[in-house]
Amino acid sequence: MLNKHLIEESTEKLKSMGFDVEEIQGEVEQLIEEFEEFVDYKVKYEVYDEFNISKDRISVGNGEFLHGEYVVENLKGSDYIVAAVISLGEGIESKIKEFFQKGEYTKGFILDTISNVFLEEVTLDFWKDLKKKSESYGKKITPVFFPGNNWDIKNQLAIFRLARAEEIGLKINENFMILPEKSVSFVCGIGENVKTCEIAASCDNCPLVDCIYRKKIMSKQLGEKRYKVIVYFEGKEKELVAREGENLFYLLSRDGIYLPNSCGGNRICGKCRVRVDKSYEVSEQEAYFLSREEIEKNVRLACFVEVREDLKVQVLYKEGKARILTENKKDIEVPLDSRIDKRPVVIALPTLEDQRDFVERVKEAVGEFLEIPLSVVRNIPSFLEKENSKVTLVLRKSELIAIERVDLANKKYGIALDIGTTTIVAYLYDLDSGKQIDVYSSLNPQRNFGADVISRMEYALKERDGLNTLHFLLIEEINKAISEFSWRNKIERDNIYEIVAVGNPTMIHFLLKVDVKNIAVSPYVPTFTSMMEIKAKDLGIKINEEGYVITLPLISAYVGADTIAAVLGSRMDLEEDMSLLIDIGTNGEMVLGNKHKMIASSAAAGPAFEGGGITFGMPALEGAIDHVDFAKVPPYTTVGGKEPKGICGSGIVDAISELLRYGIIDKTGRIVKDVELFKERVGVFKGEDAFLIGGDIYITQRDIRQIQMAKGAIRAGIDIMLKEMGIDVKDVKKVFLAGGFGNYISPKSAVEIGLIPKELEGKVLQIGNSAGMGAVMCLLSEKELKRAVGLKDKIRYIELSTHPDFQKKFMDGMYF
Repeated sequence: MLNKHLIEESTEKLKSMGFDVEEIQGEVEQLIEEFEEFVDYKVKYEVYDEFNISKDRISVGNGEFLHGEYVVENLKGSDYIVAAVISLGEGIESKIKEFFQKGEYTKGFILDTISNVFLEEVTLDFWKDLKKKSESYGKKITPVFFPGNNWDIKNQLAIFRLARAEEIGLKINENFMILPEKSVSFVCGIGENVKTCEIAASCDNCPLVDCIYRKKIMSKQLGEKRYKVIVYFEGKEKELVAREGENLFYLLSRDGIYLPNSCGGNRICGKCRVRVDKSYEVSEQEAYFLSREEIEKNVRLACFVEVREDLKVQVLYKEGKARILTENKKDIEVPLDSRIDKRPVVIALPTLEDQRDFVERVKEAVGEFLEIPLSVVRNIPSFLEKENSKVTLVLRKSELIAIERVDLANKKYGIALDIGTTTIVAYLYDLDSGKQIDVYSSLNPQRNFGADVISRMEYALKERDGLNTLHFLLIEEINKAISEFSWRNKIERDNIYEIVAVGNPTMIHFLLKVDVKNIAVSPYVPTFTSMMEIKAKDLGIKINEEGYVITLPLISAYVGADTIAAVLGSRMDLEEDMSLLIDIGTNGEMVLGNKHKMIASSAAAGPAFEGGGITFGMPALEGAIDHVDFAKVPPYTTVGGKEPKGICGSGIVDAISELLRYGIIDKTGRIVKDVELFKERVGVFKGEDAFLIGGDIYITQRDIRQIQMAKGAIRAGIDIMLKEMGIDVKDVKKVFLAGGFGNYISPKSAVEIGLIPKELEGKVLQIGNSAGMGAVMCLLSEKELKRAVGLKDKIRYIELSTHPDFQKKFMDGMYF
């Protein structure tokens, strides 16, 4: 008989992952019917009454200890400590892998989700039984605490030993992961004075927003009212549960429902419009952003709505297709020198006459020093026997990362990954031929929490689970890209061995789940700047089990791996001529120099050039005005040729250039009201002087000031770098405009508004996604990776905010 509860929970999770649940309902029910055939469910636990608690560790049993202030704080007061492991066995893991190997990816995802839900339910049932027993003795029980979120994963080894998990056939690898993978370990405390919970699991700093425990706690926790919020968006309907007083913007964002915004819910951009079925009072601050007609129709800004009753919400924004730059316009040949090497070999099996161990035989076949991870060592004997001694060894530098079938010798893939603040682009490459196989692009899922890095850092710092959430969103999107690559190109995840990632320092810190606190405050020092090499599985990225993620080095807190990669892609560090690289996004990164000397700086441009903080600003999605020319009818074009919904960065620069050209604004940026040309378009919007571009899209006086401040900061950076280099602007022979904004902006308009010095007109080259190209170069070539590492020390960073000339240059740069 079908387990109705298991169907409901699994379906809900699959829905949150983007599956059309009506389409796959039959497969879900069929796999649940077959589920018990694959599962070998086992539980092993031990109860300890002898232990010592100090400030940061709990010594338990015979020499084992749990370490970390987190566990001490949560288990203090316990009379007993329970260490437990629960496993679903190897069968379910093998079946999931079998589906993926056959290319039946949907079934693989469904069975994986069912397994996770079942494991959660089994854990909950186990805890409930313990709770019942404890209460019969007049004791209370804590939630269960899993290693790996805000509690060091290394504690898993101690729990494994304390629970005596090997007695039920479980193993633990050198990365503290329990095998089979569909297993969990946890501890909890029992006593009269412990912190208790209505439901088992602790939600402290947990990134799993769709977790079954979190939902149950939200609906059952004592002393707090809960309200039902039904949300209609993108033709879908979703039911959420809100705590009393919970902010609607954050409620929707945490559940993955996108609302347009550039401020991360801080009530200053006025973009997160929704229609609600209740009449909420509108404050003066909120009313500034809404028309009278909107207010009468119960349109509100989600960031101003606090949920205090059941609510129906219609998200008014329908997201169109994004224009995401994936191409590099500079043609570069890269010598193929991958770190991944596949070697078909024949390794003789042992005999009575030749009793050398298996590892020694593998090392002899390679003929050089070799490191072999434990996961690979375990697999060698059985795999050699299965394949009759003919295998392919997968080497990464001096490490054997996999042993495979001979027919996989030419299956060797890697991914170059460009993590932008606004967009993410991944490139799949064949490491044997050096050819690009596929490209995946998407909007950065973190955009719910602000359009710029500052807003996201604020979220990471002020929210208890902020860093985990932002990290988890990136990992989820990267795994989605990997799944797409695997499905579209019929390749196995196991044959993807390396990812080279670039991004600004904040994005790289979020990727690695490293605290960003010190980037956000003076003296603005990142936790690390060196190149990092990490096992992908340690980040939760699903490629080959022993595959790696490499992040290129950073230059400073605001000049990152993407800039290093852009320099590589432009080749400016190899040329005699002086070049200027500009990559303008939510931050403006600039590099000036040649093969002899290079300097870099970062200007806090803010999100204005990407539509953030602009009255009708929006990303480069369908319907965004992307170019403006008053001599044409209509005087604009839009992304996708759709009706205008707003204006993106390239459109704003064009619009201001046109306003200058026709005298509608003066050199100070002030709108001239008595201008003759286009007089009918000069008016007032929300009490501000404004110019009507077309449709209902205005450029306001405040918008012009936002652009002035952004371009003033970048122009100040350029001028200061020229002075520090000791050269005149005319000595610069090339200007490389990198990134999405740099690709679509009109160089003529950029010169017209003073973003780029007039002397450099005619020297501008738009080089596309050079950061992505630099990542590709490092993926394909060890030589290029070493060049990238060398650039970190070659490029000198100038902190503009403390430079004595900055304020004057900034003020000068604001004039048109």
